[in-house]
Amino acid sequence: MIWIVGGTKDSREIFEKLAEETGISILVSTATEYGGKLLEEYIEKNRNGKRELKVMSERLNEKQMKELILKENISLIVDASHPYAVNVSNSVIKVTDEMNVGYIRFERKMLDYGSENVKKFDSVVDVTEFVRKMEGKNILSTLGSNNLEEIKPMGEKNNLYVRILPTVDSVKKAEDLGYLPSKIIAIQGPVSKVLNKAMLESYKIDYLITKESGATGGEIEKIEACREYGTTVLVVKRPYVNYGKVYNEINELVEDVKNKVL
Repeated sequence: MIWIVGGTKDSREIFEKLAEETGISILVSTATEYGGKLLEEYIEKNRNGKRELKVMSERLNEKQMKELILKENISLIVDASHPYAVNVSNSVIKVTDEMNVGYIRFERKMLDYGSENVKKFDSVVDVTEFVRKMEGKNILSTLGSNNLEEIKPMGEKNNLYVRILPTVDSVKKAEDLGYLPSKIIAIQGPVSKVLNKAMLESYKIDYLITKESGATGGEIEKIEACREYGTTVLVVKRPYVNYGKVYNEINELVEDVKNKVL
């Protein structure tokens, strides 16, 4: 069985391509129930008796990863987790090395942000400190719900808006941290350039915060909207992990997986 470590739109596409083009049994894991539900819908429509398609929504430590590999007889792990889920990737790499299990990495192509209206930072902490020096600015965070507590100080002297998934857990987390409903934008991405620009105009956004997530998933549309409206983009740089072999094209990864296991 193959284990796809998910957490991105790309991981769903890899899962679906492998499921449609091969008879391979596949387990795909997600860090959230929301991601798991999207996959379960696909599995229900594509069940057959020739192979197993499984999904699990659970955060695993290294011990649990090893137990899962043994239980499901995993022969290959495709790491398609989010580029910023560094701890997940490091743990998977360590476990595969220790258990002599195959490992390949998929990562989105980097987007060329250029230099116009763009400032880059090494961490969310650095962005927060930069914004805290301002006053009266309209800030839009598109970092999601994971960094809500970390960026909250940005709103002390500025209007901080947060764009998060429209799930009960995400909205509740924001409200529990003291974010007012007027500062919460709950929407499922990817978001078109037109809608991105409409948000920037509606909230008169001076600075938009994002990550170097890659050229897919609506990032290009977000950056183009900022350029057209004149919003400055604050980018948290992608962390470095020594993955070894990295694929940037889903079709190339799928072909390699097929060659390895078929």
